[in-house]
Amino acid sequence: MKILIVDDHSLVREGLKAILSLSDLRPNFVEAWDADTVQMQLELHPDLALMLLDIQMPGCTGLELMQRIVKQRPHLPIIMLSAEHDAGTVTQALNSGASGFLPKNSLNQVLVSAIRLVLAGGLYIPREALEKPHPSPATASFPDKTTHTLESLGFTARQIDVLRLLIQGQSNKQICRQIDVAEATVKIHVRAILRSLTVSSRSEAIAKVAQLGLQVQQSHTLPNGKP
Repeated sequence: MKILIVDDHSLVREGLKAILSLSDLRPNFVEAWDADTVQMQLELHPDLALMLLDIQMPGCTGLELMQRIVKQRPHLPIIMLSAEHDAGTVTQALNSGASGFLPKNSLNQVLVSAIRLVLAGGLYIPREALEKPHPSPATASFPDKTTHTLESLGFTARQIDVLRLLIQGQSNKQICRQIDVAEATVKIHVRAILRSLTVSSRSEAIAKVAQLGLQVQQSHTLPNGKP
C-alpha cells in the first residue's frame, strides 16, 4: 500500500513516516512538498492508496490543490492535515473533497485509526471540530449557528444515534447492528436526517453538522427501544 505524504516541511513528513512505520499498516511512502512534486508523484504512482495533504502549501493552499487532485483522481482518498481544526476549516476541507481531516497534534493511534476508517470508505472528522466550533469565513453564512440544536431541527433520539454513527463512517449495515434495528429502518432514518439537514449525501450531512456547530452526543435510547 502506497501513501503519498504532502507537506513542505521535511520534519513533518519524517514524523508521519515514523508513526505509520510502527503501525500494522506497513505502507510504502511517497513524498511531495509542493504542487509540482504532487503532480509528478501522481503520474509516477497510479496505484496510490491514500494521500495525506497539509492544508498550508507553498504557492497555493492545500484546499486548492486538493480540488485539482479530486478532479484528476476522484477515487483517491485524501486526508487533510492542519494545525487548525475549527468547524469552518473542517467544512471547507470536506466540501473540497477530503475523506478525512486530522489536526496535526493528533495522537499516533488516532492517526492510524483515521487512516483505517478512510481506507474502508468512511469519513473521519476530529471530535474537537464538532464539539468546539469557532467562527471562520466558511461559516459566515450561518450567523445564528449557536441557536441550532438537533432537537430544534426535528431530530428524534434514534436519529441522533444514527447520525452519530454516520459521522463515524459506519455503513447502514454496521449502524443497524449497533442500535439493533433493521437495516431498512436505518435507511429511513438516514433519509430523514438528510432531509432535516437539507442535504443530499452523507458527506454533505457531516459538513452541515460542522457548519451549524451541532453537538452530536449519544442519546439515552436503549438498543431495543423504539426505532
